[in-house]
Amino acid sequence: MRDVVFIGTAFVAKYPTGGGSFWVPVQYLLGLRALGIEAYWIELVWAASEGDVDRARGQAARFLAQTEELGIAESVGAVVCVGSEADAAPPVSEERFGAPDGDLWARARDGLLLNVAHSVPASLRSRFGRTALFDVDPGQFQLWARQVNLGIGSHDAYVTIGQNLGSDDSPVPLDGVPWRRIWPAVHLPVWPPVEVRSGARYTTVTQWWSEGVWTVLGDEVIEASKRTSFLRVLDLPRRVPVALELAANIHPGETDDLRRLDEHGWHRADPAAVAGSPAAFRRYVQGSRGEFSCAKPSYVRTRPGWISDRSVCYLASGRPCVVESTGAERHLPDSPALRFFRTEDEAAEQLRAIELDYGAASRAARALAEEVFATRVVVPQLLAATGLR
Repeated sequence: MRDVVFIGTAFVAKYPTGGGSFWVPVQYLLGLRALGIEAYWIELVWAASEGDVDRARGQAARFLAQTEELGIAESVGAVVCVGSEADAAPPVSEERFGAPDGDLWARARDGLLLNVAHSVPASLRSRFGRTALFDVDPGQFQLWARQVNLGIGSHDAYVTIGQNLGSDDSPVPLDGVPWRRIWPAVHLPVWPPVEVRSGARYTTVTQWWSEGVWTVLGDEVIEASKRTSFLRVLDLPRRVPVALELAANIHPGETDDLRRLDEHGWHRADPAAVAGSPAAFRRYVQGSRGEFSCAKPSYVRTRPGWISDRSVCYLASGRPCVVESTGAERHLPDSPALRFFRTEDEAAEQLRAIELDYGAASRAARALAEEVFATRVVVPQLLAATGLR
């Protein structure tokens, strides 16, 4: 019988201007298909009640239109579910759009569910032959799972991009869960290297606040807002020979933050305008000189070895990255293209080092993506971790 993999998510359609989020499942879908695996991406779109269904249908329609633009519609479906995604009971009703043809749930009985970020609740997971929980928020996820049910103990396999989880400098308890570690993946054929244009800036696309998102470690409460991290390196643009740009969703009413960024030399862009679709996100990344980005305080404190799925797109495009340390550097080969910092002084030093031989750093970025992050490298590891291959 032919292997079938279903990538399950529930975070893309409800964020229609999140072009970067869209790419996360796409990389694995394309990587699986390139290896000859029959693979589908199923996006769940939840409606709290029957009166909310029209909104959910609209989100599903916009989502599927974007898959058409990327040329992957034949492998992507959306299911509008009425009910609560946190409820143990099955949805009150379901309405399916897009692929695959025929009876989705009949095909699922013989398939593997790759449950990204615990998007598919237990009431729907039972319809799949085998399930793998895929953690893309390492450190935070393991700590959240100690407080609420995130599927620990009810999947057949457990996969994380947290390469440093379990190491001596990561304080996150794993509670005996057999996490298998892989790197975030990028599908190189759709992320080719491109020439850098004159005047291009180091950029990043990010949330500014993560409201209501906290991580508890023992008696310590750790926040998860990138705002805190960027304000720690506020003076950086004045100290480096390159321009830095933030595509962060800062509300126009946050005048104090906007003024501080402007006064310290940060360029700003509207993420919905420059990265509001998968195609726009790719143009923005490939139109940049490189990436400079901070990590959430929760990643810095828990040191799970997180690398952003966004950063691997920069690297594949031949764009060097300077990112805040989360422990990942302990598990990567040394590269002039991917540099880590803990302080503003180190961030300035790393950016200046890249600019001493930008051409070499750009070539090394693509080489690192080919060696470590390419789907042809990562997806076989993923399949082995889930027991499929």
